[in-house]
Amino acid sequence: MLLCYTGASRFSGATIGRVMRAYERGDAEVAAALDGLRLVAERTAEALRAGDLARLGELLSENWRLQQCLDPGMCTPEMARLEQAMRSAGALGGKAAGSGAGGSMFFLAGEDPRRAAEVVGALGMRLLPVRWADSGVRPC
Repeated sequence: MLLCYTGASRFSGATIGRVMRAYERGDAEVAAALDGLRLVAERTAEALRAGDLARLGELLSENWRLQQCLDPGMCTPEMARLEQAMRSAGALGGKAAGSGAGGSMFFLAGEDPRRAAEVVGALGMRLLPVRWADSGVRPC
């Protein structure tokens, strides 16, 4: 898993506000995307339990596709460049971290994680450290 900082953060409050307003006025595309995100979360848990990395990669990318349906500004040009480059480097999938429209994305690297990491640097972006914990997220 690679966590990448694009160098172009944005305040997500405006994006979240647009999504909420669209949902409140009954925007069918936004409602469908939110329902799809719920289904992807359920399937992601199943893929994790099964240790199915290929499926997990597909689901990360499906999550990202659905996030982009929520708001036209969800994907910045930097994020689009990173996504394309990571796909070319063999990443199994990826998505925005947080609410999107901003600075970080994470990807499930394919067979050659070093190649994927090199792509991040070649784009002038930065890899952020990631540590996995058996017991889940805990305060420092």
